[in-house]
Amino acid sequence: MQPSDCKVSGTTLVRAPAHPPDSLFESCPWFYALCREYLFRDHTQEIVQALFPVGGPVAGTHLLELGCGPGFYACRLSQEYPQIHTTGVDLSRRLIARAQSRAASRSLQNCRFEQGDAHALVDASNSIDAVVVSRLFLIVPNREAVLSEIYRVLKPGGRCFIAEPTSGFRTRIPLSCMWLLSKLTSSPAGKYREPRQADVMTATDFAALIRSQPWGIAELQYDGWYQYGVCEKPVGALSGVAGESSPQLEIAEWSEV
Repeated sequence: MQPSDCKVSGTTLVRAPAHPPDSLFESCPWFYALCREYLFRDHTQEIVQALFPVGGPVAGTHLLELGCGPGFYACRLSQEYPQIHTTGVDLSRRLIARAQSRAASRSLQNCRFEQGDAHALVDASNSIDAVVVSRLFLIVPNREAVLSEIYRVLKPGGRCFIAEPTSGFRTRIPLSCMWLLSKLTSSPAGKYREPRQADVMTATDFAALIRSQPWGIAELQYDGWYQYGVCEKPVGALSGVAGESSPQLEIAEWSEV
């Protein structure tokens, strides 16, 4: 413990509050943005088919991208569907800045970004039409809390699209590289809140996570590299609070694109 870690209160030596750990996504935002652009699969078409299966989104649709990073999907969907409004939320301020720059370079007036925690969203209950989540559950400390927040903010009849990788080795490369880069660029290397490696869910764990909320419709879909949850909040679920019932899951197979 360093002397700066302590302060004197009267005659008692009191340990000062610890600073919260830094984030790898603040240290290496450029690397994650590069991975999002060129390494991760683009699920735009699957998102559109899952969230807007008939005729596309109606005017005024509010879509939320959680763990948006550099704003890939929020910008892509805002550009493709100018009648909707998208909001990207991420814990990293530097990635939010990149996302805002991306939207500005495309002159997207219907797309905004804000720093926030997916465990405690600022949105009101039953206020969001659609939610997109890609690769977020690899690193969040409490998956059930995040999914509960998604369920809470969705309007009755609202849908969410969740995409999570299934390949442990391939999925862990980006985070491992970010840890390595942090050691090369920090002196000494800092302490970060992210795990040392991405936590890839098994199909059983993924199904259990989806079942933790009382969806009216919940489909699990798989291809060679990803598992997907396409879920709809039941009409009439106005409280936004999860009950005890479990959704009936439909299992489907997608061919790898």
